[in-house]
Amino acid sequence: MITGTSIAKHAVRILGYIDNAILPQENAAQGHILNALYSMHKLSPACAIITCPMHHKNFFYVSENCQSIFGYTPQYMADHFRILGQYFSQIHEADMNDVKGCMDFFESFLQNESSQHYHKLRTVLHYRFRNAAGKYIYLEDQKATLVLTEQNVIHYSLIRAMPDEAVFSGVKIEVYNDEVSLKKIVEYKPSVARNKLSNRENDLVGLIKKGLTTKEIATHLSISHNTVRNIKSKLFEKYGVNNMIELLNMTG
Repeated sequence: MITGTSIAKHAVRILGYIDNAILPQENAAQGHILNALYSMHKLSPACAIITCPMHHKNFFYVSENCQSIFGYTPQYMADHFRILGQYFSQIHEADMNDVKGCMDFFESFLQNESSQHYHKLRTVLHYRFRNAAGKYIYLEDQKATLVLTEQNVIHYSLIRAMPDEAVFSGVKIEVYNDEVSLKKIVEYKPSVARNKLSNRENDLVGLIKKGLTTKEIATHLSISHNTVRNIKSKLFEKYGVNNMIELLNMTG
C-alpha cells in the first residue's frame, strides 16, 4: 500500500538528482530569498508559495494566503507539513499510487536529461488533497527552481486550488522548460498509460466526442445498440467513473 511516507521517500530520491546538479546554497542570504518569495506571492496572489524543506533546512517559508487554499494557518503548515510524509499523507488515497507513478516517471525523465538543464525545468502535478475541513480539493502543484545568484537558489512550490467547476480527471504530471517562456516538454497521466483503449473503445470514444448518439454510433460501427451500451459500461468500470463527462476527461 502506498502511503505519504513512501511517496516522500521517492520525492527525496528525486531531489537528490537536483541537489547534485544545482549550485550549493548553504550560504544563501535569507533576506534575498524571502524578498524574492514575497514578490512572487504578490505576482500570483491566488497561489500559495511553499519552499522545499529538504533543500532549505534553515527556514520554511509559507505564504500568508495558504489558509484560503488549505484551510490551515501558515504557522500550522510550518509546524505540521515541514515533514514531506505528513504533507503527502493528506493526498486522496485513490491518488497515492498515481502520484508515486508520476514521481517514478519524472525520475526516469531526469536520468535522460542533462543535469545542466534541471534548474530550467518546472513540473506541474495534479492531485487531490484533504483540507482542514476534511474536504478533498483539486490542487495544481508547480515545483520550480529560481536561481538568483550562484549562492542564492530557491526551490519552491506554487500551489493553487482549482475552481469547483474544474473537473478532476486523474493524477498527472506535466514537465515544462521555463528558460524563457513555459513550453511543455512532456505529460504523463498514469490512468491513461495503465488503461489504454482498445481499437474499438478508441473508435467509440472518438464518436462520443463528436456528439453522436448511441444509435448513430451503433450505425457507424455496424454494431447493435446493446453492444454500444456494454462497451460504455465497461469503460465506466475500467476508469472508475460514473458519467460520460468524467469518462471523456479520463480518456483525454
